[in-house]
Amino acid sequence: MRKKVHRVKVELDAGGIKQLSDLEIKTILRGADDLIMSGGRVLLAKILAGSKDKKLLELELDTSPVYGALKGQSQKEILAKIDWMILKRYLAIDYDNRFPLLVYTDKGWEIERETYSDELLGKLEQAAANKEYEFVKTLQERDRGLIFLFLDKIEASGKKELVTILRAWKEVAYKKVKVKIHEVIDTLEKVEKEETPPYENESQIVSFNALKKWRSIPEIHRKQIERNVFCVSCLDAVHIQNYTVKEDQGVISLHGQCGNCGHAVARVVD
Repeated sequence: MRKKVHRVKVELDAGGIKQLSDLEIKTILRGADDLIMSGGRVLLAKILAGSKDKKLLELELDTSPVYGALKGQSQKEILAKIDWMILKRYLAIDYDNRFPLLVYTDKGWEIERETYSDELLGKLEQAAANKEYEFVKTLQERDRGLIFLFLDKIEASGKKELVTILRAWKEVAYKKVKVKIHEVIDTLEKVEKEETPPYENESQIVSFNALKKWRSIPEIHRKQIERNVFCVSCLDAVHIQNYTVKEDQGVISLHGQCGNCGHAVARVVD
């Protein structure tokens, strides 16, 4: 006979709160993202309060972008706001065995995915600027609806400087996402196409293995290589800019622009 599970009861108390601001609603929903079906109301309150709770730190929940966002308020006050969110159907309670865990409602997720997709766009832009193309691997298991909204925002941004990192993402993406990424790349490449550097062409593929090899070289030596690339236009050694790293039969090379005249340049890394 199956043993009966005694679920931990949850008593919600919004403490007389009539309304939360849009910012508070978005903040609480963002904090809940790391706890969906893995944590409950009290742990969320600790994140928002900026608690130094041992369990919270062990789970690295202090890395949440809203950690300490409601610092200065008591955890009781914060918990009342979380309960208001549940009572107003932005969040809900579900059970894993006997413990109550937070989940999004459709209403709450619609708001959160807007917030999160904006956050991802900022991270993607930063990763592209720093040539940290490995960032796209963190997108693999994200909610499909979130990813398509994220791609719509990339497309609407018109930022053709994101094409290279999108190609890197396309290399590792699942089939349906790969098709959408291809469409976004097509749209971005139409933006001021005549200004696109000659090395930014359809055949360009970012090699994660090549990047790993390149970054294994001490930074001081990488800087020396970047400043010593021959330009056929300047007929001199120049500083390569806006470059990508490629690999061919185990040999890596840099492909970019001359820092002086903008001409396409390349260099094999010995």
